[in-house]
Amino acid sequence: MTPGMGVKRFVATALVGGIMVALGAAAGVVWLLGEGRQAASEPIEAVLSSSNWLVLGGWLALAVLVAGGWLLAWSVGWLNRSLLSHWLPEPSEAASRLHERLRRARGPRIVALGGGTGLSRLLRGLRSATSNLTAVVAVSDDGGSSGRLRVAFDMPAPGDLVDCLAALSDDEGALGRLLDYRFARGAELEGHTFGNLFITTLTEVEGEFGEALRTANRMLDLWGAVYPATAQPVQLKVRKRDGREIVGERHAHEGGGAIAEVRLVPPGPTALPEVIAALGMADVVVLGPGSLYTSTMPPLLVPGVRAALLVSPALLVYVCNIMTEDGETSGLDAWDHVAAVHEHLGRYPDWVVVNDQVLDARRVSSYAEEGASLVQVDAQRFAAAGIGLVRLPLLDEGVHAQHDPERLAEGLLALADGRSRQ
Repeated sequence: MTPGMGVKRFVATALVGGIMVALGAAAGVVWLLGEGRQAASEPIEAVLSSSNWLVLGGWLALAVLVAGGWLLAWSVGWLNRSLLSHWLPEPSEAASRLHERLRRARGPRIVALGGGTGLSRLLRGLRSATSNLTAVVAVSDDGGSSGRLRVAFDMPAPGDLVDCLAALSDDEGALGRLLDYRFARGAELEGHTFGNLFITTLTEVEGEFGEALRTANRMLDLWGAVYPATAQPVQLKVRKRDGREIVGERHAHEGGGAIAEVRLVPPGPTALPEVIAALGMADVVVLGPGSLYTSTMPPLLVPGVRAALLVSPALLVYVCNIMTEDGETSGLDAWDHVAAVHEHLGRYPDWVVVNDQVLDARRVSSYAEEGASLVQVDAQRFAAAGIGLVRLPLLDEGVHAQHDPERLAEGLLALADGRSRQ
């Protein structure tokens, strides 16, 4: 009976149908009796005109009505349980599950681009509000297990995709432990995660990386969808602000200094049709949080993705990092981050979300040892460019300066809600 379930209208229709059947049956009996119908009606009339009926008739009618309603509800409930027991271990949870699925299906259409821990944490916060989620994931990582599989199978990096698949799962705990399991023995398996091997196996079976992710989305029954920015193996080529050029994401931070530009090698990889379609229908497109040049930028460098973003009517939101990264964004403030997005995409974000929560001295000191510092925000530069600036307390607990998934999701959903009211 919960609003929005789409059930009450059919129950009401069933009741009307039952009443019509009863009236039709009564009319049929009267017709069959013909001239003898008076013999059947006289006893009924005698009861209806008796003193007992005048006293108890209303109560009897109410009792029959309540009993009939209870019997209807009981029979429909057990019919549903009987049917659903073949699909669900707990049929009594069917109504709550259906309501939750319908509620999330009405949520805003959000496309999130990026990679690394930042994207998976963002998806974890958004999935409780909407199932209309599409993650477009960078696949240029060339280190660790992903790097080894790239070389061995000539495929894009699967690592960040695995994290996003787990983040959108209805049972993230169990699936996450399975996908993140890293083999500690076995000459060939040591160092690989099950998730990376899972996607690699699907790629071999399906014959193509994009098809492997389509299959994974269907198999895992996610609250949304996860796709690679491109199904072709690519690497990053970065140019530092001092002019040095470096190929390979795992080497991007070497030698320190901020990155000035990043490109894909080989250039011009194609985007999946599902990604282009999602960007065309999106209400909100989110860039970040995550490493600016090695996570957020790579999907924007795929020509099809960039072209779709330039014409998309969606609200474009950039989530700025809380801290700089040594060897990548050293010394850059929030405006520098946004300017870099504009240089690579050709479009400024409509809104920029920044953290305004004070970072404790312990974490500031810890990051300083790594050559990182707080990303400074000059609100006047955003105002002068006509870019909306959203300041929120986004700092999560723990030893790292990461965004709190739930509070970040609330801020993004508020922007989406404001857009829908315009």
